[in-house]
Amino acid sequence: MVNRKWMYIFIQFLLVSSIRSDDDVFEDDEEEVTKGSDDKEEFVPSLFVAPKLSDKSTPNFFDYFPVGSKIGLTWIKSLAKKDDVDSDIAKYNGEWSIGAPTKVSIEGDLGLIVKTKARHHAIAAKLNTPFAFDANTFVVQYDIKFEEGQECGGGYLKLLSEGAEKDLANFQDKTAYTIMFGPDKCGATGKVHLIFRYKNPINGTISEYHANQPTTIGSTYWDDHNTHLFTLVVKPTGEYSVSVDGKSLYYGNMMSDVTPALTPPKQIFDETDLKPVDWDERENIEDESAVKPDDWDENEPQSVVDEAATKPYDWNEEENELIADPEAKKPQDWDEDMDGSWEAPLIDNPACKGLSGCGTWKAPTIKNPKYKGKWIRPKISNPAFKGKWTARLIDNPNYFEPKPFAGLAPITAVGIEMWTMSENILFDNILITSSEEDSSDVAKQTFYVKQKEEYRLAAATGNGNGFFQQIIDATNEKPWLWAVYILCVLLPLVAIGVFCFGKQSKPTPNFAKKSDAYSADDDRVPNLVDDDEEEIIGDEEDDVNQPGPSGSQSNPEPQDEEENAEQQSANSSQSSAAEEEDDEHVVPENEPVKPTEEFAKKSPKNTGGAKRRTARRGD
Repeated sequence: MVNRKWMYIFIQFLLVSSIRSDDDVFEDDEEEVTKGSDDKEEFVPSLFVAPKLSDKSTPNFFDYFPVGSKIGLTWIKSLAKKDDVDSDIAKYNGEWSIGAPTKVSIEGDLGLIVKTKARHHAIAAKLNTPFAFDANTFVVQYDIKFEEGQECGGGYLKLLSEGAEKDLANFQDKTAYTIMFGPDKCGATGKVHLIFRYKNPINGTISEYHANQPTTIGSTYWDDHNTHLFTLVVKPTGEYSVSVDGKSLYYGNMMSDVTPALTPPKQIFDETDLKPVDWDERENIEDESAVKPDDWDENEPQSVVDEAATKPYDWNEEENELIADPEAKKPQDWDEDMDGSWEAPLIDNPACKGLSGCGTWKAPTIKNPKYKGKWIRPKISNPAFKGKWTARLIDNPNYFEPKPFAGLAPITAVGIEMWTMSENILFDNILITSSEEDSSDVAKQTFYVKQKEEYRLAAATGNGNGFFQQIIDATNEKPWLWAVYILCVLLPLVAIGVFCFGKQSKPTPNFAKKSDAYSADDDRVPNLVDDDEEEIIGDEEDDVNQPGPSGSQSNPEPQDEEENAEQQSANSSQSSAAEEEDDEHVVPENEPVKPTEEFAKKSPKNTGGAKRRTARRGD
C-alpha cells in the first residue's frame, strides 16, 4: 500500500507539472482563441509604438524601419553582378521594399521586404558607428517573418568588414564580412548559420570557421508564417550563444567549438618532401620460386554428376512438372497480330502433388573432389618492405596562439545577400550593439508585442494553430518533450490498471477462543492449508427443516411433562461435568483450538443437522 501511495503521488506531480507547463506556454494563446471563437469580434490592429532605448544606450546600429523609410536612404540596393555564373542570373535583380506585411497585426509597423523569388538579392546599410572587437561583447539581433514559408533560401545577415561601407552599391557574395549569422533552409535541411572569418596574424590569410551546431532544426521557423527573433551574443572570451525567440538554440566557444579548429597545428607535413624512388610499400609479394604441382589440374569442373544417385520410386516421368492453366482465358483485348499467339500461363501440375517430382529425371550434381581451381603463386613477406611512406613533419611556420577577438576585423556595415525561392520575407528591428540589456529591452518592445498580436490575428481569422498543433510545434523545437507527454499518458494508465486489477491480500484467519467456555464450534476444523480451500458447515436451525436422517420436514412430536423434567435434569448434570472438565483444558488466548477425540466425546451431541467439510488437514 505504501508503494502504491507514493506512485499515485508521483503521477499527480507529473500531471500537475505538465499542466502548469502547458498553461505557461499556451495560456495567452488559448485566451485569444477563446475570445475570437466566442465573441467573433472583428480584428482591429493595434497601433505601432516606436521602441525607445535608454539615454545611456549607444547602439552601433538600430533600424526598426519607421514610417517614411525608403530604399536608397539608409539601405542601398546592390548593382553588382555575381562572378563565375551565367550572365542571365548574374545580376542582383531581386526587388526590395519597405512596407507592412500582407496581414497587418500592428498598424504602422514596417519592415524590409524581399518582394521577388528565384532571384539574387543584395542590399546593405552603413553602421552608425563601427564595431571594433576589443573588450566589448558583440550582440546582433533581428526578427524575420517568412510570410510564404521557405522552400529554399536564406534569411541571414552578413556583418561586413571594414572597407565595405565605402561602396555599398557593389556589395556582392565576395564582399568581405566578419560574421555571417541567421537561418538558411533548403528542403528538409535547415540551419542557423554562425560563421567567423578570422585572420592569421603570421601570414595574413583569412579563413572561415563554422560554429558547431545541430545539423537540422525544426521547420517551425519557416512554415508557421509568424515572426521569429534571432539573437547572437559573442563575448570577448570567445563564448558565443545563439537563441531563437528568446530560447537557447546552441552555444560554444570560438577556441574549441568551431570547424576547422581556430588554433592551427604546431606541426605540419613538409609539402616539399618527396617519396624516394626505391621506397617499397608492398607488405607481401608473390613467391617467385613457387612452382605449380604436377597433379594440379585446372580443367577439373567445380561439380560433377552424382553417379551413385538413383531415381526415386515415386518419380513420374510421364507427367510434366508444369501444365497450362485450364481455367485461364484469353483476354478480350488480346491482338494476336500485335501481341503474338496467346498461350495460357503455366501452373504446378496437380498430378505431381505429393510426389518426389515429375518430368525427365536427371541425377543431381555434387562437389568435385578433384577440383582445385586456377593455380596462383602464394604470397610471402616482402623483404624490401619499408612501410607506408608519409612526408616528414616540420614545425608549422604559420602557427600562432589565437585570441578570440584578435583576428576579427571591425564591422562597419550590415548586408543581406541571398538567393531565395520564396517571396515576402520581412526583416525588422535590426540591432547591433555591445549591450545585452539593449537587445532584451528591444525584444520586449518589438518582438514579444508583435508575437502576441500575430496570435490574436490568427485566432480572430481562424488561422491559428490549435492546441495540439502547438504541442507538436513545441516538440519540434524540444524533442525531449515527447518523453514528458508519453509519461503523462502512460503512467496514469498503469496506475489505473494496478488499482483496478491488482490482487488484494486476504486477511489471515484467527481461530483463537475468547473464553474457556465450550462453544458449538469447538469441534470445527480450522482452515490451515490454503486460502481458496473451503469449509462448509451446516446450520443447525436450517438442518432441522431439511429431509434426511438428522432433519425432518415436520415438527418433532411433543414429549410429556415427566420426560421433559428428566431430560432437563440430565442436561444440567452433564453441563456441570463438562464445565469441570473444561477447567482442565485451558487454552491460551490467540492459540487455535485443535479438537481431540476425548474432548469431542464430552461435547454435547448435535442432533440438529448434517455437517459437510471440504477442508484438508495438513500432513
